[in-house]
Amino acid sequence: MKQWLLGFTFLGYFFFTQQSMAMQLHGEKALSLPLYKPSKTGVMKTLDKMNIKYVVDNEGDLVYTMNKKGWTGYVIFSMAGKNKNLWSLQMRTQFATKASYYDDLLEFTNNWNATHKMPKIAMRNRGKMVLSFNYPVQYGFNPKEFKFNVFNLFNRTAEEIGAEINSMRR
Repeated sequence: MKQWLLGFTFLGYFFFTQQSMAMQLHGEKALSLPLYKPSKTGVMKTLDKMNIKYVVDNEGDLVYTMNKKGWTGYVIFSMAGKNKNLWSLQMRTQFATKASYYDDLLEFTNNWNATHKMPKIAMRNRGKMVLSFNYPVQYGFNPKEFKFNVFNLFNRTAEEIGAEINSMRR
């Protein structure tokens, strides 16, 4: 009797746990997306398939050349938990700016951040503007989403901002 009760309890626990992990939305169609366990190698394989040349820096992040102008872009890995699981990716680049235009650049930055959801701009100091985009992957990594909605979007936006502030860059 004990074994039967214990087995029934386990099956009930297993069934309800699996149901809650799936988080089904009533009335919504589930998509079959290629979702992978987030990992540095998964991101690197995605960049390889996109023919993006990169190097791994001394902190384990990726450095790549963004465009024909030779700008540098970064893919920064944020790890979390005791197992150091990949939590999020940050796309980042920076622009060397003329300190004499700091107030204009600060106004541009504030206006940009107020009117654009992503990526965001920050003035690190009077001579450096940083563009960044945080992409959470703790629940899975989708290479296609990363390619189109993160990487390509980020690089296009960097080009746009670079052109808009061109006269204020060094």
